[in-house]
Amino acid sequence: MKRVKRFAEYGGWKIEASPIILAKQRLFQAGAIIEHVDGQRFVFSDLGNRVYRWQAYERGIEWAKQWIDINYRYGTAGRRS
Repeated sequence: MKRVKRFAEYGGWKIEASPIILAKQRLFQAGAIIEHVDGQRFVFSDLGNRVYRWQAYERGIEWAKQWIDINYRYGTAGRRS
């Protein structure tokens, strides 16, 4: 069985992968909870379905990192004109 990484830290953010089991479909729906050190918190679900739990964990963490990059590292969130 593959070792699953559920938590990650990235650029001042804590990421927790939180897949949901879709029992009837035998799939894991990727999701993530992202929290910044200043208290901002975001919860994302339905980030894609995966066959294995470890794939859903990886998908949640990688998606969260991209979201942080787009919205806070390279994007304009938090900037004032």
